Amino acid sequence: MNRLAVSISILSVMAAGCVISVFATNKITDDMHEHINLVEESFKRGEYSRSADYAKELQNMWEDMMEHSILINDLGHAVEITSSLAEIISFAEAENDEIYASCDRAQVQIEMLRDMQTPTFWRIL
Repeated sequence: MNRLAVSISILSVMAAGCVISVFATNKITDDMHEHINLVEESFKRGEYSRSADYAKELQNMWEDMMEHSILINDLGHAVEITSSLAEIISFAEAENDEIYASCDRAQVQIEMLRDMQTPTFWRIL
């Protein structure tokens, strides 16, 4: 009977951790999407230094997420996001219109990360 109680306790803690992780990932990725939009909007207005500042804040948000993440399913994908964010900073500082393509790529990659971090029955098995 004690084993059953311990098993149920462990399962409950794991389920709670999973739910918290999903909400945290959704919050962080939503914040990152908003920051990418700020980068694009400030770049469109010709505020290139502000756009670069937003891009650096975005990079810091990503680094903080990676520092505190316990489990990332695909580290190769995480490296791609890091690369895209570095491109955004570079294009913002160089006042290059390629920033829009990099922002779009980062948006898609962040959305894919959110989808990959969402637990489903098949991913658990």
